[in-house]
Amino acid sequence: MFKTSSQSSLTPRRNILRTVILTLAFLVLFSLCEIIILLKDHVYQPKSSDMSLYLIISLLAAISARYFLTRLLLAVTFIVQISEAVYYQFYGQFYGPSEVWLAFVETKDIASGITDSLGSLGIYFAIMAVAVIFALVFTRRLAPQWHKWVAMPCLLAIVVMFAGQFYKAIDGQMYKFNPDLRHSLLRNGLSAMSYSAIRLIPEALSGENQSITHYEPYKVTPVEGSHAGKYSIILAIGESLNPHHVSALGYERDTTPELKALMEQYQGTGRLIVSNAVSTRVAIPMLVNNLREPDNYAAYKSKSTNIFTNAKKQGYQTAFISAQGLEGLSNWIGIHDIDLWEDTQIRPAPDVGADVVLTPSVEQAKLDWNKPFLMVLNSRAPHIPYERNIPQGFAKFSTPRLSDDVAQKKNEYDDAVRLYDKELASAIRTAMAKSKLPVLVFVTSDHGERVGDGGLFGHSIVEMPIAQVPFLYFSNDPTYAMSAISQQVPLNHYQMATLINKMLGYAVSNPNQKDDSYYITGGDIRGLSERVTYHLNELPEAER
Repeated sequence: MFKTSSQSSLTPRRNILRTVILTLAFLVLFSLCEIIILLKDHVYQPKSSDMSLYLIISLLAAISARYFLTRLLLAVTFIVQISEAVYYQFYGQFYGPSEVWLAFVETKDIASGITDSLGSLGIYFAIMAVAVIFALVFTRRLAPQWHKWVAMPCLLAIVVMFAGQFYKAIDGQMYKFNPDLRHSLLRNGLSAMSYSAIRLIPEALSGENQSITHYEPYKVTPVEGSHAGKYSIILAIGESLNPHHVSALGYERDTTPELKALMEQYQGTGRLIVSNAVSTRVAIPMLVNNLREPDNYAAYKSKSTNIFTNAKKQGYQTAFISAQGLEGLSNWIGIHDIDLWEDTQIRPAPDVGADVVLTPSVEQAKLDWNKPFLMVLNSRAPHIPYERNIPQGFAKFSTPRLSDDVAQKKNEYDDAVRLYDKELASAIRTAMAKSKLPVLVFVTSDHGERVGDGGLFGHSIVEMPIAQVPFLYFSNDPTYAMSAISQQVPLNHYQMATLINKMLGYAVSNPNQKDDSYYITGGDIRGLSERVTYHLNELPEAER
């Protein structure tokens, strides 16, 4: 594999010239698909560090091009990068680990679809053919003949870069390997390939994730006489909110005075409801996609019930403003139908009190406030460790510090909820003041939180108490009071999202639901984690 031709008499000058030529050639081949996607997708904004990786790989490959292993890895790199562009052209989004795994299960369907679309995909396959042939054939003829002590370290660097990506997947969390529109085609592709190769495909071969449940498509029909477009909608998704610690729902401590005041001012409605999942990275995608089944992968891809997609169809402006970092979730949430996307990767938040970014983001949002908008506000404050989310001087319940650690953490949680309340209410009031149209406000949380029960804290355990979340609703136009827009208050996230879709002008019905059963699932976006089934008629009265 490392065998080379006899030492050439090429001068250092000619070696440098060949290295420069090859480096530029590789960069051009890498750039073609990137440029096409950048021109097609205004939300695709890869980081400069990702783009500089192309230069590093091109230079290392040019110096060590005389080795077959270099040329082989370079060809594989081109295939991975360009395959992401092919997938985007075909599906409108980048593939992640799950899609790589599914390619081995639905190979025939994917091949058939791509074959039928060769007209639009032909340019990418042509680029791939040229890149691979150039890497494997012509590069060998143009390769500089650097001494081994120069070329060999470059080859080893390339090998380490590849191996390191796959090594990270051994214990890595899947969301870090999901596609992100701030990453390049190559980084997204390598992340997906590595995680799928190390984790998903072996699991499938062993039978752990081999079966795929197929569901009937949801039925989405226009609502007759809908007022969609005559009002704006805010969906506020909190973080780790235990409904029993929300004073707007009756908690004895005054943890949410601002939201309670808004409820009183606008004759709001509130109750305890049930989330779809106990993990942010599953709960938020399921909520905005209006999903009941955690493993309904086809529904994610179709976007037929995605609230951002349906809002855009009705002429709404769309925004997702988060005080958290949501790397790897943009495709699942539907970023191609979101006009304004802000999370902490785009607009960094302070280490303490991250929610303070919400109001400035709303104030600076480039929206036409005369027109309707759908805005999601995603908070951070009540996430563990709670004390790190409490700015200096803000503590009320958690000072002076108690010697009882459990009681102290409970106090810190309540103060974190107070910060959430203050910053979220401020952002909502700002949006309502700017909007020239009535605003409908839905408030909930991604999942709940265990707050000192049995001395324990946190979430991610698949059980009913941790799936319980608050639901608040109010509007500054009494025409759109809860009693006017729905016959009943939603009892879970699925019903809540269905109501939001209704207010966007679309009725959603689910042919897969044969009874009143629903699910709570864990942290796997594919729906492969643990789940529990519950029935609405079996819930305690307070939860019905």
